[in-house]
Amino acid sequence: MGLFSFFGCVTQLEKYTTRQLHDLNSISFENLSKKASQYLNKEQDSCNAVYKINNCIDWRYDQYKGELIFGAHGIKRLIVDFEEVGLFSFKSKTWLWAWKNPRLEEKVNSEISRIRDYGYKRGFEKLTNPKWPADEFDGWEMTAIAAYLMKAKGAFKVPSSDNMFYSFMIYKNVRWADTTQPN
Repeated sequence: MGLFSFFGCVTQLEKYTTRQLHDLNSISFENLSKKASQYLNKEQDSCNAVYKINNCIDWRYDQYKGELIFGAHGIKRLIVDFEEVGLFSFKSKTWLWAWKNPRLEEKVNSEISRIRDYGYKRGFEKLTNPKWPADEFDGWEMTAIAAYLMKAKGAFKVPSSDNMFYSFMIYKNVRWADTTQPN
C-alpha cells in the first residue's frame, strides 16, 4: 500500500513531488513533527498576511456546516472550512483523535482518518492510538502533522465553553465572507 491509497485521490497527490512522496514513506516521526511544525508556522504566517485572521476578534464555528467564521464587531469577515483534528482534555490530560470522537459531525471529521492510516503504514503510534496521555503541546504537534500531511492552510484551537478541553482544527479552505476583498 503506497501513498496513493493514503491520499485516496490523484488531486491530493499532485500537491507532492516525487521526492516528497518518497520522504513521507521513509521519514522518522521526529523529522515528520519538525517538518510539520515548520510547514504549519509558514502557513499560519501566510494566512495571516493575506486574511489578517489575527485581527479578527470574534469567531464562532458551525459543526454542521463545517465552518469557522471570523470577524469583528458582529461583521463576518472570513469563512474557513475546517476539519477537526482532535481534542486535548485538561481534566484527563489526554489527546483524543477526531476520528474516534462520537460527538463530532461527519462533516468535520470526514478526512482525518487519513492521518491514522498514514500512522499505521509508518508505525507511528501517536497517529493510530485513538486516545493517549498528552499535554497541549501534543495537541499542536498532532495538528501540525495533520496540517502538513493534508496540506492545510492553517489551524485554530477552540476552547470548550467550560474550559475543560481544547478542540484543534485545520483550515481546508479560507475565503472572504463576501465577494469583495477588503483593501
